[in-house]
Amino acid sequence: MIDPMTLKDLHNYREIWEKSGCQALGVRLTAPQAAALRWELHQLYGQDPGPRLTTLYGLEVLQTDAEAFSLED
Repeated sequence: MIDPMTLKDLHNYREIWEKSGCQALGVRLTAPQAAALRWELHQLYGQDPGPRLTTLYGLEVLQTDAEAFSLED
């Protein structure tokens, strides 16, 4: 798993997950992944989304300090 992660990585993992027949509804991110995504969002939109990410590509962010990355259905 990629650590830290980019928004493109997250989008690609979601697409792969959904091609397997599951629907991704939530995501658990490691702390470095969450920090990297937060930084990328800041660079894209010019403002910090804050430490509590809410949704990314329609996925509810369930955890930002998980042991490992995972998608939840």
